[in-house]
Amino acid sequence: MTTHAMAAEFKVPVSYEIMYVDLKDTSKFGSDFDIKLDKGHHQVVVRYNQNIRNSDDLNLYRSEPIIIDFDVEQDTKLELKAPFIRKDQQASDYADKPTFTIVDAKTGSKYDYTDQMLPMKPGFQPTRNYLEEIKVFTGVKAANAASSAATYAPTPPPKEVAETNEFQMMQFWFNKSDAATRKDFRIWMVDNTHQPKAKNTQFEMLTFWFNKATPTERKAFQVWLVQ
Repeated sequence: MTTHAMAAEFKVPVSYEIMYVDLKDTSKFGSDFDIKLDKGHHQVVVRYNQNIRNSDDLNLYRSEPIIIDFDVEQDTKLELKAPFIRKDQQASDYADKPTFTIVDAKTGSKYDYTDQMLPMKPGFQPTRNYLEEIKVFTGVKAANAASSAATYAPTPPPKEVAETNEFQMMQFWFNKSDAATRKDFRIWMVDNTHQPKAKNTQFEMLTFWFNKATPTERKAFQVWLVQ
């Protein structure tokens, strides 16, 4: 991606970091704090990431990844505006529920975007594959993440898995589910404590068959969802 092709700039404060751009490493677009983007739709993943010094201690506070979607035009300059925090308790509270605004740097007006935070996983998680979690959570195919016109076209799983009753039932109930139920189920796969606002048969059957499935069947189903 060459500099002359860049249409927009997106910046975050030093208390944030840019983790991914269209499901790719930020080094392809700039740095952890400042990236260049082509005109069009983009998905940018950020998180609150701040060190707070307290006497001789340096404490790190991080939020879960936040998935931001927006469309950019030629020569747009966007900035993420967030509170400036100096105290540990404030940083801890903010990491749990970060708030921010994205503005057009030229006009100072709020920019049009959507955001959603990746659900927190229970228990100690020393290593996590955030990219895979984001793909499952959003249902976006990696190769099409940068395109607003991307199509969702699942590819067939291995024959030995596709023929199992568990895999076929997961497909059956997912295809019978509406958009809200599908989203709730994707969140549930990342965070098993999640429950939809209104339970329905499709959600209950999806979780039932997912729990009955083998790890191989679950993995194949998750791949089918994001491809």
